[in-house]
Amino acid sequence: MRTVIASKKPAWITLAVALVFHTLLLSAQTSKRFDTSFVRVWLLASLGPFEKVVDSSVGGIENIWRGYIGLIHVRRDNEKLLSENGQLRMELAQKSEDALELARLRKLLDLQATSIGKTVVARVIGKDPSQGGQNMTIDKGSQSGVGRDTTIITRDGVVGRVIASSDYFSVVQLIIDSQSAVGFIVRSSRRLGILRGTGGTELEMEYIDDDNDIKQGDELITSGQDQIYPKGLPLGVVLSVGPRQGNFKVVRIRPNVNFGRLEEVLCMTDHLPEVPAGQAP
Repeated sequence: MRTVIASKKPAWITLAVALVFHTLLLSAQTSKRFDTSFVRVWLLASLGPFEKVVDSSVGGIENIWRGYIGLIHVRRDNEKLLSENGQLRMELAQKSEDALELARLRKLLDLQATSIGKTVVARVIGKDPSQGGQNMTIDKGSQSGVGRDTTIITRDGVVGRVIASSDYFSVVQLIIDSQSAVGFIVRSSRRLGILRGTGGTELEMEYIDDDNDIKQGDELITSGQDQIYPKGLPLGVVLSVGPRQGNFKVVRIRPNVNFGRLEEVLCMTDHLPEVPAGQAP
């Protein structure tokens, strides 16, 4: 770098001397009238290339500077656009989620408008599937009329019952919990029985010694005989009738409710012995 700068000094010195000389000539021409045209021609021929180089250099530096400033602005604009794009994506996702929630709430409100008694909409705010237990927490409690053994449902069917509540929150035991038991009726044959939770995603019929009248695809509803769940609420469908294990056969039930997708539920704050015919979910 030092070598390049040193090599340019003679050119700048020559240019400076020529400019001084040109100035002196102009002064002489003003004070004394003599022909200086040949000097001007010589100066133009000598200084023209230097002026051209200087002008090109200045113009090049100016273009580079403008390009650099332009790149800075482009980068800032890109960062701004990326930020706005991300924000718009978040807003779109939020609006889509709001639309889905509104659709779910409308279904619950349609169910709420039927003659199943007084109900309260609650949001699921926590789940605790541990050691075969299947519980969840909702954002409604005694201040909303929700208390122990309050039946929790969705449009699809029975979710579970409240086993503990405070003023503003409640813990719900799902019907798939290993400690849960629900009285049922086979809709077609009117056979009575008890469903037990498995701690997984299915239910099992308890103590089935004669399953000739139970077949795959049979629909089950609540019987009301457990004194907790009103009669007539959908429970599930017979998934399979298995081989005998000991003195009994295993009948597996697929619940109507998808417990992995629960976000909002209905709390039946009026304890009805039976849901009116045609008004069940």
